[in-house]
Amino acid sequence: MVKKWLLIICILIAISCDKKSIVKATKIENSIWQKKHNRIVEANFEKNPDNKRELNIDRPKQSKIVKPKFDSKLLFGIWTLDPDGPHADFELTKKSFYLVDYDGDGAMPYIIDQDTIKVYFNDYCSIGLIKNATKDTLKIDWDENGITNYVKWKG
Repeated sequence: MVKKWLLIICILIAISCDKKSIVKATKIENSIWQKKHNRIVEANFEKNPDNKRELNIDRPKQSKIVKPKFDSKLLFGIWTLDPDGPHADFELTKKSFYLVDYDGDGAMPYIIDQDTIKVYFNDYCSIGLIKNATKDTLKIDWDENGITNYVKWKG
């Protein structure tokens, strides 16, 4: 009888461990930037389901710009993918990269170094290569996923 229970417990432990590895693999696979109509969909990670009080990456205390390739007057502003949409996508200011429809603390610190922007979310860092910036357009290649074309929001 004891052997039977021991066997059942071992099977349950094996199944439980196997399911955890499958869940972790799925979460890692699904945590990569996803695109829907060229919009970035934020992924929540197992360790931090976007709890703004619990950070699991090192974030700078404030945003900073180091030797920018583009004039900050061209970079700063409210940007959108869809100028006819109901809202903008983000606002870039001296203080933060603010996601307009973000659930929670939308103000993210960032670092711009020459033509690279690093945005520090609670649970990951997104890196973009700024390809072009004019008074009306901003082109960024986010995480080497292709260039995203933003326009100034007129709202």
